[in-house]
Amino acid sequence: MIESAQNEGTSRKEREFQRREQDILMAAVALFSEDSWENVTVAQIATRAEIGKGTVYKHFASKEDIYARLSLDFHYQLMSIYQEISLELNSLDFMKEAIYQSFKFYSSNQICGKLSEFCKRKDFKSRISESLSKEYEMLDQKFEEFFGVILQKGIEEGVIDDRPIMHLMIGMEATFEGAISMMTNDSYTDFSELNEDTFVDVVTGFMVSALAKR
Repeated sequence: MIESAQNEGTSRKEREFQRREQDILMAAVALFSEDSWENVTVAQIATRAEIGKGTVYKHFASKEDIYARLSLDFHYQLMSIYQEISLELNSLDFMKEAIYQSFKFYSSNQICGKLSEFCKRKDFKSRISESLSKEYEMLDQKFEEFFGVILQKGIEEGVIDDRPIMHLMIGMEATFEGAISMMTNDSYTDFSELNEDTFVDVVTGFMVSALAKR
């Protein structure tokens, strides 16, 4: 009975720790919607989460680690979206759906989307904790393996151009990040009052065409 009570207490403590960590992350996102994340301080995050500043540091070693955690969680959610796409689609149609869903997810989560783009910078990753840095590496590998399989399958199906997988990925990422930058800055609206839905359709179509077998 004593052992059972101890286990229950530990579990309760862990749940409380996780809940407080989510409160910190939610407070950070709320503040980021009001001001640039570079200007937000740990003290402000603590105040918004209604906890002490020292408590924040029990969860995150630095403000950069908070950024990284939000960015990583954002990409885990994105991977979950990809995993829900039917594998019965041919690879080109799969990629089209994945690209489209990526744009829509970024659009509906603009704060974390912008933050995630910022967190990709090498100088940023050099400032975060080692555990988070390794988590980034593992997640990057997971994305590369996931899409590597889809692209290789598409080449074998004869619907995706037979080029080195890494070259295909680089081209896709560069185009996608450029489009995300245009969405972030609303610069796509300079083109004949283009709305976001049309912009997403245009870029998605272009990226799929770039993948298609010649």
